[in-house]
Amino acid sequence: MKEKTTLKIEHFIKKLVGRSIPEKILMPGHTWLLKILKRNLIKRRIFRFEVHLTEHCNLNCKYCNHFSSLAEKEFLDIETFERDLARISELTERKIEWVDLLGGEPLLHPQLIAFLNLPRKYFDTGKIMLVTNGILLLKQPDEFWQSCNQNNVEVRISQYPIKLDRLEINRIAKKWKVTVRYMGEGTKTMCRTPLDLKGAQDAKDSFLRCRFANYSTYLEKGKIYPCPWIPNIRHFNRYFNKNLQVAENDYIDIYKAKSLDEILEFLCKPVPFCRHCNMKGMIYGLQWGISKKEISEWV
Repeated sequence: MKEKTTLKIEHFIKKLVGRSIPEKILMPGHTWLLKILKRNLIKRRIFRFEVHLTEHCNLNCKYCNHFSSLAEKEFLDIETFERDLARISELTERKIEWVDLLGGEPLLHPQLIAFLNLPRKYFDTGKIMLVTNGILLLKQPDEFWQSCNQNNVEVRISQYPIKLDRLEINRIAKKWKVTVRYMGEGTKTMCRTPLDLKGAQDAKDSFLRCRFANYSTYLEKGKIYPCPWIPNIRHFNRYFNKNLQVAENDYIDIYKAKSLDEILEFLCKPVPFCRHCNMKGMIYGLQWGISKKEISEWV
């Protein structure tokens, strides 16, 4: 039965990306990985996305796959954000699976409360999640917690090995009836996916192995990208004076897309930038630390 399931998934993915699954991925006992592949590659019927409210961060982790530790100070324009939300709302008929408001560190944005109020205005269903390192949570005014409560915004705190007064955070959240979740013990260690500066990787193979593909759908200024690496590579290029190109086929313009189905179809396939991601060379279990902004953290 397991063999039949494996063959069905392999046939589906071969049809989708034009090649077989690498043999070592199909080794016995890797059913968990097959589930991830199936989840990532089957076209969804509902949309989810994440967006940076800020590009910069106040923690600056090593190996950051959003390149926030290399970014200059930059805030998302709220008019741009609202315009994009309105268009996505139109395409999705006001239904999404979720939207992640993150960064960088989103709590650095001076208009944060206005951003918290907007998604629920355009989407009747779906989760709204604010993803933060938590450092600035206890400095937030009552209006912040009130907005989270009124708009049913869930606060998600990445569990980096830093000191946070969880008891006080939990007390305030309970007072305002706001859900706070602490995300993953895995953030005590980091993973590193080396960039291939020459772009010599097999794009289809990289896409197949990628843990972000068709999962961390990223919105930036009217464009949808299949992962956060592609739009944020500009920070890497600027800091290290490199020129990894983002092609027109690496994203889909929400104002040119005729339907949600067209966007979801786009997200199911590799893009040209995938050739820059050495997914076979991914390393897990690296000790968390503050970035020294050395190119070896990403290459």
